[in-house]
Amino acid sequence: MFNEPTAILAGDGLLNNAYLVISNELKKEKNINKVCAKISALNELSFGVDRMIAGEYVDTEFEGQKISNEYLEYMHNNKTGALIRASVRIGAILARAEDEDLNRLTKYAEKIGLAFQIKDDILSEIGDEKILGKPVGNDRKLGKVTFVTKYGLEKAKKWLDEVTKEAMEEIEIYKESGNFLRELALYIKNREK
Repeated sequence: MFNEPTAILAGDGLLNNAYLVISNELKKEKNINKVCAKISALNELSFGVDRMIAGEYVDTEFEGQKISNEYLEYMHNNKTGALIRASVRIGAILARAEDEDLNRLTKYAEKIGLAFQIKDDILSEIGDEKILGKPVGNDRKLGKVTFVTKYGLEKAKKWLDEVTKEAMEEIEIYKESGNFLRELALYIKNREK
């Protein structure tokens, strides 16, 4: 509907708005411990956005080229995975999680972030265009390196199963209080769009 410069500027404005919302909240806070937690949360958001941009850069820069396994994992550990990691860590930081829990939740988040990207690659290859709202097979046509194009569909599905299982093992210790996290991991694995 709008031209590319307008879309880019709208994205820049929306991104900056996140910092405005957070900084306005910080100005109101009187408790120094809560201020520190909120600053840490802001740092996590900034780091997550930075990693997402780095992953997207690799994805677009190497389109149509062969890339190493390391670059593929780097790309997939960033992109949307970096935002998922940031979201989980922000929640844990604001809830004042102990270091052990923060580390466990970080591992969980990294695994579901990777699962999200693997599932994206699978859906791009065999998903339902009506549900996805975008053409299936587009990544292959564009010459993008994905888990499916590099390793094959069956290996990508197996990898998705394994990384989802590993994510859920990370949070077993939380028993019933970890139900939402388990459901989130399964949702990512089983999603259709």
